[in-house]
Amino acid sequence: MKHFLLFCVLACPVLLMAQQSEGTCSDPETRQSIKIVIEEWRDGYNHGHASQVAALYSNDAYYLTQHYVTGIVQGRRAIQAYVQRGIDARYHVDSIRIISADCSARNFAYVITRYDATNGDQKAFGVNLVVLKKSQGKWLIVAHEAAVPDAATAVQSLDIR
Repeated sequence: MKHFLLFCVLACPVLLMAQQSEGTCSDPETRQSIKIVIEEWRDGYNHGHASQVAALYSNDAYYLTQHYVTGIVQGRRAIQAYVQRGIDARYHVDSIRIISADCSARNFAYVITRYDATNGDQKAFGVNLVVLKKSQGKWLIVAHEAAVPDAATAVQSLDIR
């Protein structure tokens, strides 16, 4: 519960501001900086550089994932170890596409992405919510939630009226 509350403390102000905006990042420099963080994450992962990926996170960042027993990986060193596990398993991120981004807050931004991956001989996809904070002129990930839908148990359609 403590970790969820901390995530909300970090993410909720950004998400509330996003509801007031159109969910876009209209500042070209910030948009490009955030895109670079996402691309460096993918490239570092795919080239087996867990330390490069971990350097994109703040020292006290949170990574929420269903692929870790507690669901929460906390801190840059732990995130590096977690990423290394995926690298060692020869997982590969085939693509990451930004679905939505908002940088209306001065030093906070969020990005929603969809990724396609090859994990062993299995194709997979997932979604991410990445919250970033600008600190000393550099954008760092402070919270990252990854979700991998389970086709067998997922809601197949929504009746939107």
